[in-house]
Amino acid sequence: MIAFFAAVRAIHFASLMAIFGAGAFLALLRSRLHIEVSAIAARILFATAATLALITAVAWLGLVAGQMSGDWHYALDPAALTAVVTGTRFGQVFLWRVGGLAVLWIACILKTPSQNLLPALLAAALLGALGLTSHAAASSGEFGIVRAGNDAVHLLAGGFWLGGLLVLAMLMWRHREAPAALLGPLQLFSAWGTYAIAALVVTGVTNAASILPVAAVSVRSFYARVLLSKVAIASVMIALAAVNRWRLVPALRSGEPGAPHDLARSIGAEIALGATVIAIAAWLGLMPPR
Repeated sequence: MIAFFAAVRAIHFASLMAIFGAGAFLALLRSRLHIEVSAIAARILFATAATLALITAVAWLGLVAGQMSGDWHYALDPAALTAVVTGTRFGQVFLWRVGGLAVLWIACILKTPSQNLLPALLAAALLGALGLTSHAAASSGEFGIVRAGNDAVHLLAGGFWLGGLLVLAMLMWRHREAPAALLGPLQLFSAWGTYAIAALVVTGVTNAASILPVAAVSVRSFYARVLLSKVAIASVMIALAAVNRWRLVPALRSGEPGAPHDLARSIGAEIALGATVIAIAAWLGLMPPR
């Protein structure tokens, strides 16, 4: 059941990150390069992600109730659910988050997400609010709000990276016959992605240090080993981003025959690795940080 719980958390994180990141990058494309993506593709992406975010939020509440009760059968028990909602920080945050998720779902279904900032702004608020129920916020006393904010920035930076990659993947498919049209979006993403990566590194180190102080780090700790695996995979993503910026984009600009294929494969690998990092982070959130 823990594996299922981690999967629910991972899907929830990834869904909101995709909406925020894709929405933010689409806004940059419109304002800086006057580029639009397929309205149909954007609507499918946003509507699917919003639906998954809403479903997993409700499932998450039930799983917390089962975990707190010590019996997963209580995940559907009204009394256990009421106790979580009324007696825990998670439940209090859930009450307004589920309302926000419903509004987000309506916005993604009824609006044209590629031309509307509302889904991205709502997803940003809902994603950032997850920091209020994180390990960092729970383990820091009077500094909880500061560390929750750090966690929120970490999630938003990761969301921009993941969502931006999804938009690039859509553009690569659209311009597969004319890859030179991708140069502008790729350069724009590289520039803003650099800031996102810097924010990820700084907030990630800060978050890890606040949860697991350096004096407590040991390779014998299972939590530390899983955390280090997350760092290793994220490092590979950063390396791929560097290869894209300094090797593959110049190759695309110079017209090298295999550059579009290599770039598409690299972006696909980044998305897959990003999904893996999110899955590990979701699992870490269920483990005692020691």
